[in-house]
Amino acid sequence: MNNDPPHENARALADVDLGSIIETVVSPFHCLYQDALHFHTLSRLAQSEAEASRHARASFLLYLSSALALARQAARELVRDEARSLLIDPDRPLGLLDLWRTLPGIATPNAPPRRHDPLAPPWPQFAELVALHESWTNPESAQERTAYYRASDEGADYEPLDHRSLPPQLAPLVDPRVLVFPRTGLPRDPYALRPRHLDTVRGVLDAAIDDLDQRMDGALTRNQRHRREPVRLIYPPQPPSGS
Repeated sequence: MNNDPPHENARALADVDLGSIIETVVSPFHCLYQDALHFHTLSRLAQSEAEASRHARASFLLYLSSALALARQAARELVRDEARSLLIDPDRPLGLLDLWRTLPGIATPNAPPRRHDPLAPPWPQFAELVALHESWTNPESAQERTAYYRASDEGADYEPLDHRSLPPQLAPLVDPRVLVFPRTGLPRDPYALRPRHLDTVRGVLDAAIDDLDQRMDGALTRNQRHRREPVRLIYPPQPPSGS
């Protein structure tokens, strides 16, 4: 038990060198997107197909998590109190795709009207990203999770069957549509995800962010709002300006 007088404790603390301490406001979108890029790079540099796929899955999940963080942060910061709960009610949260579709009309109702075609790129492709993510986190029946693997020679490792080089003999047995999403070519099998697929994922996500930003008259990214992490020094105290 410490029986030192309070003033002795204060003096001891004053003698401790705390260095410099800063305060910041974290941007989850920026953090998760940068992490996705990191695993994206690791997937390219991997020494094996299994390692490449493992990093690719981590990158994909982070890209999709950053998309959700971006929309929810925008809803919290740009939508007035009475409408905010429609978008980010924790008891009834909107799914990622619905949130992205709904955000512009509620967050920026006075933005100049801009024609939006949900069937034009990048939105059908973005919907496939969301569908792939949901197929991992909310698995469907065993029949709908069927995957196929091929070994080139006896004793060789089995690799996911590539729909682009499906042997003609398998045409009656394997429907290419069960292997990939039609617009993006992303594999439904998580073990088949590779760096080239991440290039597609990032391209679609970036295009969707740009399109969403335009529909919101630039409010989504104005002044790097979605990435900004302001910093201020809180220790040691700075002398008042002019002193």
